[in-house]
Amino acid sequence: MDGRGEGQFNCQEEGEVAMTSHDPTAVPAVDDDIDTDHGEDEAVESDERTDTLTGSASTGIGRRWPTPIGTQRAVQVVLGLFWILDAALQYQPFMFGNQFVPTFITANAPGQPEPIAWLINNAGHFISPDVAVWNTIFATIQLVIGVGLLFRPTVRPALVTSFFWVFGVWLFGEGFGGVFLGTANALSGAPGGVLMYGLIGLMAWPRKRPSSQTDDGSEVGVASSASADGIGGVVTPLAVWSGFWLLSAVFFLLPANRVAASVSGSITSMASGEPPWYASFLNHVGNWFGSAGVTQTWLLAVISVIIGVGPLLFRRVEPYLAAGFVVSVLFWVTGQGLGGILTGTGTDPNLAPLVAFLALAMVPLVVPDPAHWVAPAVRVFRRFPSLTVTGVIATFCGLLLAATYPSAASTGGGGSGSMSNMSGMSGSSMSDMSGMSDMSGMSPSTQTARTASCSSGSTHHGLDLTDSPLMAMGTKSDTTMNMNGADASAAAGLNSTTANWTYTGPALPSALSSELLADGNNGPDDVHMSSSGCAKEPTFGQEIGAFSYVQATSNAAAKFPTPTDAQAAGYQLVSPVSYPVTYYVNPTVVAANASAKRTLDPSSLDGLIYTTTPAGQEVLAGAFYVLPSTMSTPPAPYGALVQWHQRTSVCVPSTANPASPLTITGFSPCPAGSEQGATPYLTMVWQLPVAGGPLAIQPPDIQIVEAAIMANTPSAS
Repeated sequence: MDGRGEGQFNCQEEGEVAMTSHDPTAVPAVDDDIDTDHGEDEAVESDERTDTLTGSASTGIGRRWPTPIGTQRAVQVVLGLFWILDAALQYQPFMFGNQFVPTFITANAPGQPEPIAWLINNAGHFISPDVAVWNTIFATIQLVIGVGLLFRPTVRPALVTSFFWVFGVWLFGEGFGGVFLGTANALSGAPGGVLMYGLIGLMAWPRKRPSSQTDDGSEVGVASSASADGIGGVVTPLAVWSGFWLLSAVFFLLPANRVAASVSGSITSMASGEPPWYASFLNHVGNWFGSAGVTQTWLLAVISVIIGVGPLLFRRVEPYLAAGFVVSVLFWVTGQGLGGILTGTGTDPNLAPLVAFLALAMVPLVVPDPAHWVAPAVRVFRRFPSLTVTGVIATFCGLLLAATYPSAASTGGGGSGSMSNMSGMSGSSMSDMSGMSDMSGMSPSTQTARTASCSSGSTHHGLDLTDSPLMAMGTKSDTTMNMNGADASAAAGLNSTTANWTYTGPALPSALSSELLADGNNGPDDVHMSSSGCAKEPTFGQEIGAFSYVQATSNAAAKFPTPTDAQAAGYQLVSPVSYPVTYYVNPTVVAANASAKRTLDPSSLDGLIYTTTPAGQEVLAGAFYVLPSTMSTPPAPYGALVQWHQRTSVCVPSTANPASPLTITGFSPCPAGSEQGATPYLTMVWQLPVAGGPLAIQPPDIQIVEAAIMANTPSAS
């Protein structure tokens, strides 16, 4: 007797089922030949089955379409293939380079609770000296897990290994998916793809089912699906499905996501580093969403709630599983950028494919008879009324709190509500950012301050750009920073200024220090801003956009970790090779940007900055954009957060070369054929932990070198 309906059953009483006749039309079962013996793929016209969620009788009717994932064995195999794909991505060349740790590990620390940040930073420091060795180990572990799931005798050891590995990666590689940062976004992959690997692993765990379940064909609905054979039975897939979608709704309603450009920015920021055709698609889709992000996130939250509670309340779960599948696929091709697998720097396909896989695995083999069906939520309430009421209240309170908590836009530009905590904007976490190892916000009272007013003489909140611009980093009108001179190294960038920035590495050679201080001090007379007048304090929407801009630019720059990589892509050295901080520009990109009158486009980086440490290590220091000659006014889409400036104390060619708008021939005294002049207007995105964060105006060159040493010397951090 097969346990999937080769006979017709009558329910004798609650919990008791007996066979009364044989159905000659039943489709033969497909035996998966493992000890679960669950998930055979056949159709039945009418069964009465016991609902394994509560043990009460229900009647099943034949399913209306084939089940895509019909057996637990199929769940194991597909999950194994996901792990093998992750291993293949982990073996990519980028993962063996010096950008692996700052991109995928230490970048997850900023904004985390102190113990978590401490663990992540120390793990990064431990791995840094032997990145290639550790990455080989990481990739091999994933490969072993994947292959183990393909063979029945090794399924259990592979799953046990995966549970430990999932926790480690979720902590160190995904920073718990940004859940503790207040900025997680399901569109971008929160709460993290690797977590879903572990949860589906519970459903893939082989367990011997009681004879009452294997012989009487008692399961209907989700309980009859392949997902219900593992640990926890049908409770596990229902809890994971509903929990994920309800949590997604909470994420969409967080203040960080209830802003005008949240959906648009999440999508367009994924274009960087993608193939041109896909980058164009992402930009067009993102721009189509425009600035209606508040309405859009509310709509996504409502859709998530419906998808999540549907299987708990309604007999036919297929529409809700289908909707979850479609929404997940849409998230994957837009806000998750296919997990970055086309960029050469993606470590996994992200969360959405796993959710879509879960939807397929939850499709019932047998549909409940409406005459005997009771909603799972009702059954659970009957057995655990207090627990059920508590869960409903907690879910409602979570949604209400997320939806009503005031947005950080009302708190001003500084403090903990600023962009320093916006680590989940694009992608599952900060792991997609390169080198952003210090973006912690500082309160205004801890920053360099001076009293000033706008040119009108009135006090202000924002930026005074009267040739010696002053930025108010917080809500106090008398707390400002000189962004044009001595404080340029600590100026504006996502309010991430680090107070009393201190170099903790080994002492620099005196000759090197003298050279850097003499030629790259970038003091009050060395940097000139592009604008003057009063600028408003950045809005929260501008902060959101600036963060996405930093993340996308950093992802694009990460493809060129060394000058050799840059030169191979067409970037040319435009500053003295003997100086420790060097500039590279791609003339083709500059010309194309000028022709299109565009800038601040991460898919078209004008230039890259590298620094050489005293030990001879070449480190990517930053990326920059050159103001196109065809644009008369520097764009300011992110308000005062992104500023354009010139370096005025450098030597430039006496005869300008239109093909190379940025050329630094040296420093005073200028070599033959050059004269002291100014660079074009530039704006930077730093990949090193300089005092002013990723959008600092122009740090002193000595600080750039020192930051490179600290970022690449564990004992110095």
